[in-house]
Amino acid sequence: MSRNILFLVTGMTPQIITETIWALACDADSADTWVPDEIHVLSTQDGLNQIRKRLFEDGVFAQFKRDYPVLAQIEFNEMTNLHVIKDDNGKALFDLKTPEDNEKSADIICEKIKEFTSLDDTSVHVSIAGGRKTMGFYAGYALSLYGRAQDSMSHVLVEEKFERAVNFFYPTPDDHLVSDRDEKVVGNAKEAQVWIAKIPFVRMREAILPKHQLKKEDSFSEVVQKINESYEDITLELNAFSRKAIVNGKFIIDDLPPREWAFLNWFADRRKEGNGGIIAPTRNFNENNIDSQQLSYISQLTEEYLQYYYDHKNKDDFEISVDKKFFQGAKSRLQTALKESLGIELAAKLDITQGSGKGSPFKLNIAPEAIIINDMS
Repeated sequence: MSRNILFLVTGMTPQIITETIWALACDADSADTWVPDEIHVLSTQDGLNQIRKRLFEDGVFAQFKRDYPVLAQIEFNEMTNLHVIKDDNGKALFDLKTPEDNEKSADIICEKIKEFTSLDDTSVHVSIAGGRKTMGFYAGYALSLYGRAQDSMSHVLVEEKFERAVNFFYPTPDDHLVSDRDEKVVGNAKEAQVWIAKIPFVRMREAILPKHQLKKEDSFSEVVQKINESYEDITLELNAFSRKAIVNGKFIIDDLPPREWAFLNWFADRRKEGNGGIIAPTRNFNENNIDSQQLSYISQLTEEYLQYYYDHKNKDDFEISVDKKFFQGAKSRLQTALKESLGIELAAKLDITQGSGKGSPFKLNIAPEAIIINDMS
């Protein structure tokens, strides 16, 4: 059975939460009700403090559920359903004042929406009504990236005079007068008009994610960068001492195993120095009836390759021969590792590809002038 998850980004107005829930689940005039099973709210520390005070400590949410029994089973509590935006040191942010603060909000919004939409048995509704405009934009963009057919997005609209009321949270089933900050009555909450504005969005999940195979831990900015930069020419910097590859000056790959690292370094060095590609060996070293020409060629390739591998090899590694099996395996494992780090489209810019025709040499698919090789970190 599918679980309905409501995710909201809010600022200092807890009313957004109850107004949205009412419009989705309790409006008797709506022909398309949607009752959430669980609610998750993302905000700053100040925003969450307002939610705790107004909705929980003051008993507003408990009263809301009593007024509308359809909400009785909703999972929404202070311990597990309120999420705070934190800085790089894990400290809760009280406001979003800098570009860095906004970037952190983008990252956690993207993380949460990716998490909720990764569950097969969920239907996710994202509200962009609260918080700073950048937060709403990030939430909409993230849902466009990760949203599925069953997911949706909205903005809640409230009759103008009730927007001024400090004690209006939702249209009540019984008479309930509400006032503004000057304690002037502005209307009866029972008569308030609240609407949900459904927002259509382009679902890019099937078009973008399979092509890019983005890493689970990728931040929002990394996701956007990898997608955008897959359409541009790239640069590759290799630091041979530290076994680190840097793509486009920003994407760092420092976890390549020694064999795959050496394979990349070997092909990058040949490409940069204009030494041509490498014709793949056609036989395995231990095959019966292998001719002396192939043995000699495998020996030559092995000698070249070991120049890049020797300083990084594992201590317990057995002797290597760059024969057919080793060549194909190293090339395949390298490409898999690059895809996992960069996404499919960007990793394709670093393909080691074969020229046209059987027996043509393999070469790194990048311009020689775009390659930098450093011997020291």
